[in-house]
Amino acid sequence: MKTSTLSNFCSKLIILVLLFLSFNETLFAAGGLRGRVFDKTTNEPLIGANVIVQGTSLGSATDLEGRYSIVGIPAGKHTIVVSYIGYRQESTEIEILDNRTVQQDFYLEFITLEGETIVITAQVEGQVQAINQQFSSNTIANVVSKSRIKELPDVNAAESIGRLPGVSIQRYGGEATKVEIRGLSPKYNAVTVNGVRLPATGGNDRSVDLSLISSNILDGIEVKKANLPDMDADALGGTVDLKLREAPEGFHLNTNIQGGYNKLQNYYGNYNLSANLSNRFLNNKLGVIASFNTDNYDRSADKFQGEYLRTTDVTTGETQVYISQLRLREENVKRQRTGGSLLLDYKLSNGKITANSFYNKLTWDGLYRINRMLLSENRHFYDLEDRGGTTSIFTGAVGMEQDFNWIKYDFSVSHTSSRNDNPSDRTWTFVQENASFETGKITPDTHPTEVPSFVTLDTNATGLESAYIYGTKLNEDETAFQLNLQMPFTLSKDINGYIKAGTKFKWLKRLYDQEQNGRGSLQYGAGTGLSRELRRILLYLAQKYPEQFNFQSDSILVRENAVLPISRFLSDYNRDDFLNGDYPLGFVVDNDLMNKVMEAIFAKDKIEGDTAAIARRYSIGSLGNDYDGKESIQAAYFMGELNLTKYLTLIGGMRWEKEHTVYNGQRFRQVTPNNVEAAPADFEDLEIERDNEFFLPMIHLIVKPVDWMKIRLARTETLTRPDFIQYAPITWVNSYQSYIKAANSKIKPSHSTNYDLSVSVYENYVGLFSVTGFYKKIDDLAFYASYILQPGLAYTFEDTAFVSGLNIPNSWLKSAPQIDTYINNPEPAYYKGVELEWQTNFWYLPSILKGVVLNVNYTYIHSEIKKQLFYNKLGDLIPGTRPPRRQPILVDSFRVARMPDQPKHIVNVTLGYDYKGFSARLSYLYQTDKVTYISSESALDNFTGPYSRWDFTVQQKLDNGIQVFANFTNLNNRPDESFRGSSLRNPTYIEYYGFSMDVGIRYNL
Repeated sequence: MKTSTLSNFCSKLIILVLLFLSFNETLFAAGGLRGRVFDKTTNEPLIGANVIVQGTSLGSATDLEGRYSIVGIPAGKHTIVVSYIGYRQESTEIEILDNRTVQQDFYLEFITLEGETIVITAQVEGQVQAINQQFSSNTIANVVSKSRIKELPDVNAAESIGRLPGVSIQRYGGEATKVEIRGLSPKYNAVTVNGVRLPATGGNDRSVDLSLISSNILDGIEVKKANLPDMDADALGGTVDLKLREAPEGFHLNTNIQGGYNKLQNYYGNYNLSANLSNRFLNNKLGVIASFNTDNYDRSADKFQGEYLRTTDVTTGETQVYISQLRLREENVKRQRTGGSLLLDYKLSNGKITANSFYNKLTWDGLYRINRMLLSENRHFYDLEDRGGTTSIFTGAVGMEQDFNWIKYDFSVSHTSSRNDNPSDRTWTFVQENASFETGKITPDTHPTEVPSFVTLDTNATGLESAYIYGTKLNEDETAFQLNLQMPFTLSKDINGYIKAGTKFKWLKRLYDQEQNGRGSLQYGAGTGLSRELRRILLYLAQKYPEQFNFQSDSILVRENAVLPISRFLSDYNRDDFLNGDYPLGFVVDNDLMNKVMEAIFAKDKIEGDTAAIARRYSIGSLGNDYDGKESIQAAYFMGELNLTKYLTLIGGMRWEKEHTVYNGQRFRQVTPNNVEAAPADFEDLEIERDNEFFLPMIHLIVKPVDWMKIRLARTETLTRPDFIQYAPITWVNSYQSYIKAANSKIKPSHSTNYDLSVSVYENYVGLFSVTGFYKKIDDLAFYASYILQPGLAYTFEDTAFVSGLNIPNSWLKSAPQIDTYINNPEPAYYKGVELEWQTNFWYLPSILKGVVLNVNYTYIHSEIKKQLFYNKLGDLIPGTRPPRRQPILVDSFRVARMPDQPKHIVNVTLGYDYKGFSARLSYLYQTDKVTYISSESALDNFTGPYSRWDFTVQQKLDNGIQVFANFTNLNNRPDESFRGSSLRNPTYIEYYGFSMDVGIRYNL
């Protein structure tokens, strides 16, 4: 059946069903009940409270404003029961009239011991809100409530999400940036703000940097782990929905001022300022809430990176690895966030109109000093990098919703954008050729800390090798329209529900552009005198900065050493505690002097009759990742909820999504005559058009055998679309024609079939205990693949196992290059695991002990994939070859491994304590190792080390709405670590970012 026919069929089916159900109001004459549920003490709305008509299956859970609505109630007197976990249940008799809606609000009290009044404390309130929202959700979800965020906020949204079950986090400089849900990488998860999809913030994949979003502007976070048909399908791991605040009644002002300290750089300049202002006007019909936040944090880090080569033990035949490269990196980085939001809502008689906008901008500036030892090449490098840029994100949406009892609708129009701009990242490299490493001492047992002792240092033999300026720009814009229609029905007092249908249109535009200009190979050509490049640099510097440079003395220095030596540019900067004192920082060059060298390389001034600048444009750095494109996605769904008595709820439906993409890239061959970059050859613009279509059935079953237990089962299907860099048509070959990098324009989206089972129980003294099991089968996951061809043979696409879509001319294959690309793995990936969660507070204990709050969760995850690998083997003799040669055969094989970014165990423990105006929270996180790269054998895999961390937050409320607080993060000074193979003696990455502290004051009016 053609797509147009299918879409027309779906549209007609939805219209017919809705027309049929529109008779519901006439066929089943009944009344309705609506209102709000509040906390009796604070008058705050209660989210997730259950309002039911006793003796029937009719009921409703309150929304984010504490509102509920029940329709289809038979005329007559009914007992309405209102319950909210942790609060006393209320019952009221109300008379319902035909075709009339009764307005009724309810006020609930917190549970009490006999003869004693219990005051709900700050952290208990946040916990109770989260429990109720999770318990009343129509899917499997975890919640960070607004009270939990408000009382003890984290620095950003990712930190808040990181304490939920099944969630692990990625960090940069110690700050949480992205989240992994159930072991699936951040690019496999969706992130929304008030239901509006956030655009990707990186140049290569679809992940979102959550460190852009300050927790201070949020009104709650929900992580949904089982999709419903009315949700975007591209969420393999789950959907993170960030809620923005809505204006409560009355004038409110909240401010936050804090300063902080970072131990690694002994930096006291951290700060965080935020303000939130709200009020309602026009008899409370119009609500306005505005927020602003700005902060600055030192995110400096010390990083170690190691690379290893493989060898085979001649006696045992076992694979061994030994260190081949060290990269020691000091990052001195400041990150500043600035953002704000404006939200408007106007209440209608049966609904509301909303408009919201949200903007956040991250600015960073960093100086990076790098000491690189290439043992396998006997070369020693020193790099200086001066980098900075901005990343911003914007969402704007207008929506309207109304509920007429017999039909409910909502629609929204939204626009989102992300910008990433690094206009002038500067890098300089010095190299010592023939560095005289004592490589004979390197064995498989050599630990990387021993390597610096094998190095012979020489400041005069270490010369300027290159200087480059990189510019990067990323623009992404997405516009979306969504319409949802929902119609309730009542067949009897025990059978009711709703039918829901909707459609969504999304248009995405994306551009990624990178430039690399500068000059490399500056260490060559000065053996018998000054090269043209070095002569021009020295003349320019001497003329422009005579107080710092002298052409005669500098040129003598070059002639004596055959390089422009690093000794001419050394700084007196040094650190004894670099990488915890285990490694030397190495030679450090002066940033100001190096910027003047860069100026000389790009200068077009006339020098001794020479006006040609030294700088060149580098083709791979300027074209090797560039692309632009458009995506259009159409979606429609049809679903229904059926309540069979109060014990059973069935939710099922189908989602259809069709994607059309057009992406533009290029194909070219690098040209470097005499090691000098020239314009690329064989350049050709490429355009690729693709279409994909999916039908995704989903079903959820909710069983409530008793009031204190809920059992949820779900069978869903979800998608993930390939990374942009995996399929945008970009193909290039290096100047030696030994290496080709090619995207795969025919790579397909991945498709997952998911099964979930969750059991939740609640008891006032025990709290909430949940057990959730999950299983995923993911087909067509995209992976990196490498083909290594054999020289001397004419390869073509027809006689090898190449995937199509690489856009490689057959003429490029004559030199038998290595080809790196991406493929859909032919075998599925499997995930399975279990999440345990316990949330409780000890309200019933005597005296000060009743302020203890405990949240504990544990996650076990197992994944497995048969990853496709490629290698060459020799086949039959080739007739007529002299000397005799065998036909190489490109063979595909498989290796069973676990999926990248999947920890096996995750533990979160949060112990809180409240007493009157005092609050404290101690948090512990532990996660086991994660695979970060799957090689051809386990000895060459990369994996992170186990990670544990302690954080502590304390707060004291004073009079007149003033609070003072302090945050202490990474109390145990834990670094991030990665290793190769199965040995913790082979580190590939270590990052020290140290302990940090914030102290501040808040004011709430």
